[in-house]
Amino acid sequence: MGSTRPSMQELIGRRRRAGFVGRLDERAAFRRNLDLPAEDERHRFLFHVHGDAGVGKTFLVRELEQIAREAGAVTAYVDEGAASVSEAMTAMARQFADQGRRFKELERLLAAHRERRHEAEAALAAEPAHIAERLTGLLTGRDVLGGVGD
Repeated sequence: MGSTRPSMQELIGRRRRAGFVGRLDERAAFRRNLDLPAEDERHRFLFHVHGDAGVGKTFLVRELEQIAREAGAVTAYVDEGAASVSEAMTAMARQFADQGRRFKELERLLAAHRERRHEAEAALAAEPAHIAERLTGLLTGRDVLGGVGD
């Protein structure tokens, strides 16, 4: 009587997961790994999923992510859509925060990185000739050697 009906989203998710065919060994190995303490030398921190296009790698990774979340792990998923390491780390920090786990120091460092990058890009756009001259000097050693050999 007191149970609530699952939402449409939950029903669709359950059916999609129930229809997941194959990869039983991979899922079982992943679950066994989650049961091992991190100190156990058999515990793996990285699972490498590879294969030909269209064989279901992304679906498998999403399935493993769901298994990890059900076991209480905090997860993040980043693919080739992230154009840089900082973009990937920003996406991960956002996903961690969405799961109630903020990494404030990481967020602070990423914000500082974005600010410095913006400053560098603005300086480059404002004075390309000056920067090119400075880089040429550094590459030839003139700035370092102070005109030695001129």
